[in-house]
Amino acid sequence: MTSSASKINTGWKTDLSNLVRLSIPLGIAQLISIGIMTSDIWVMGRLGSFDLAAGGLAIRYYQPFYFFALGMLIVVSSLTSQALGAQNTTAIRRVFRQGIMIAIFVGLILAIPVISGIWILPMLGQDKELVHHASLFLIISAFSLPLMFLFLVLRFFSAAYSKPYVQLLGALIALLCNLVGNEILAFGFFWIPNLGLIGVALSTAICFLIGSFSMGLIIGLCSPFKQIQPFKRWWVIDWKITKKILRIGSPNGVMVMSETGMFAVASIMMGMFGTAALAATAIATQLAGICFMIPLSIAQASSILIGRAAGNQEATKVSRISLVAIGLGLVVTSVLSLLIYLFHQPLIEIFLRHDDPLRQAVTKLAIPFLLITAFFQIVDGNQAIAAAILRGINDTAIPALMGFFCFWGGGLFVGYFLAFKGELGPNGIWWGLASGLTLASLILSTRCFWFLSKMKVSRRVELG
Repeated sequence: MTSSASKINTGWKTDLSNLVRLSIPLGIAQLISIGIMTSDIWVMGRLGSFDLAAGGLAIRYYQPFYFFALGMLIVVSSLTSQALGAQNTTAIRRVFRQGIMIAIFVGLILAIPVISGIWILPMLGQDKELVHHASLFLIISAFSLPLMFLFLVLRFFSAAYSKPYVQLLGALIALLCNLVGNEILAFGFFWIPNLGLIGVALSTAICFLIGSFSMGLIIGLCSPFKQIQPFKRWWVIDWKITKKILRIGSPNGVMVMSETGMFAVASIMMGMFGTAALAATAIATQLAGICFMIPLSIAQASSILIGRAAGNQEATKVSRISLVAIGLGLVVTSVLSLLIYLFHQPLIEIFLRHDDPLRQAVTKLAIPFLLITAFFQIVDGNQAIAAAILRGINDTAIPALMGFFCFWGGGLFVGYFLAFKGELGPNGIWWGLASGLTLASLILSTRCFWFLSKMKVSRRVELG
């Protein structure tokens, strides 16, 4: 009896240790990656509130397309983990190869609607002068999408091996390139003119190119990746694997796009309240995104470990990792909520110039936005972890429908009603975001525990 209890406790401790050890470097890599966008927002703020509002609007417009691809391509990590658990070397190589092809193809396809934002945004009631100022930024960002998506595939594939140092190094190189590139291209350097927002977009494209090249070299030349010959016959299309990535990944992409789309549409609605409201939204959403990277790293780590256990048909381990991930997520997001609440004022000041004429107006709006952000940190992290657990066993279609209903119905509809009918103004939109995330957390957690209870009875992992 004592021996049995000791084994159970050891299992819990081991899974917690493995989850934490994988989450920490993944979290650092996630923070460095979002640091690329954060450095862009920071430079826009230094250029001025008008640039911050224009650039922030452009980023919020193309982000749903970026996050659709992120949600779709992240299944490369789950499928690679499952193939590693089953010790299927051929499947590992083919998942990697098809992931790269899909990333480039989808990037080229999604460039079309991103460029179309130049005409779509004014039709949605956005300031024409702001959109015109951001037009070249949108065009350059559109043609950067294949590089961004390639960067994601290399990150997710290497993480499945529990070797996060690859994406950590790639993200660090990309961030350093972006920091230097932003200074040179946005503000000018010797013979290079100051390009403003255009320079920010060019710098971002270059940093993703260099970051992808760096990770590609490591994967092609270093162990344990080189053993599977990852780039062998890279031009050959495996339609079975391609369809599997698209079948499992597309619904997950829709769910991630639903959440980020909720924030993007909220930004568009915010544009109706003026430039200061848009600038405040850019600051609040960026800080929310930074904080979200931490529970997201737990979610990604849990999906990798669950995928490997599922591939080896270890039902008990799948359940144990799931519960550990949910518990760890609640602890971490509670701390984040407290930090945002305590330090919201200095966090806002990071993004604004002292001599900015809109500084006071932007700060006044950003304070309640950040306080509401502190409120929804716990539920936002929990819904991400629940979705990752389901993704680890290939359950993505139903969660995607649930996410769409929660984010667009419970989030945007409530936000619109509170802002324009309930007369809460910009704050109403942010309370709508909080309600959408809360609803998603409740529904996805319920589905997650339902799957775990089924698994406990059948003692088998049924992959979707």
